[in-house]
Amino acid sequence: MSGRRPTRMAPAVALLGLLAGDGLAGDVDLVKSTPPAREDAGAWQGKMLSEVLAVEEIASIVLLKAVTSAPPTLDLSNLRRMLGDASAAPLQAPGPRGFLQLGSSDSTWEAVLLMRTGQVFGLVVGPPVTRQPLLAHRGCLVADGERACFDIPPPALD
Repeated sequence: MSGRRPTRMAPAVALLGLLAGDGLAGDVDLVKSTPPAREDAGAWQGKMLSEVLAVEEIASIVLLKAVTSAPPTLDLSNLRRMLGDASAAPLQAPGPRGFLQLGSSDSTWEAVLLMRTGQVFGLVVGPPVTRQPLLAHRGCLVADGERACFDIPPPALD
C-alpha cells in the first residue's frame, strides 16, 4: 500500500458502477452536450419542474458538492425536499445571472441525479437571483442537451 488515503469519491464511483448495470444506458455527458446560453429554456420552456423531473423517480443522488455545515444525509434529504417543494415551479431560461455551472463558486450544492428510467440529470443549487423573501434558492438542471433553471421556495413551516 502506498500510504494514500482513499478518496471521498470512492463511494460515489462504486454507486455509479452498481447503477450502470441497473438501467443506465452508456456514458452521459452533462457538460459538452449542453447548448450555449440562449434566450429560452429550449424544449423545457413553459414546463413545470415535475414535467421534466419526477422526484419520486430519483433512484440515487450523487452529491458532488455541499457548501454547508450539515451532515451528508441532511444535505441529500434537503435536495430531495427542495426538488419536491419546487415541483410546480416553471422552468426558465438562465436569465441575466446565467446558468449555474457545475464546479463554480456560486453554487451551494452540486449533484448528479440518477433516475429509475436510466436518465441522468446534473443539478446545481445556489442562492436566488433576487433577494425576494419568498425564494430560498435557485436550481438549474441539465440533461439530454437541455438546460433550464427554476426557483425553489423556502421550506414550509410545520
